[in-house]
Amino acid sequence: MDDIWKDLDIRITDQRIGMGIGGFDTILRMTHIPTGIVVEIPRNSRSQHKVREVAKEMIEHAISEFT
Repeated sequence: MDDIWKDLDIRITDQRIGMGIGGFDTILRMTHIPTGIVVEIPRNSRSQHKVREVAKEMIEHAISEFT
């Protein structure tokens, strides 16, 4: 599935969703532009790299269900 991960095919944004303990809570939103699949994952104690990997795995799973 590496061919689905062209840099131009992915949009990654962070969004504030409200106040949490010690500051704002945020989510990572990853959009696979060719399919329109959107994944939102809360940013908690996990590293940014780990959150992105989880989002990619979720998108890959969704794409495999459609093919």
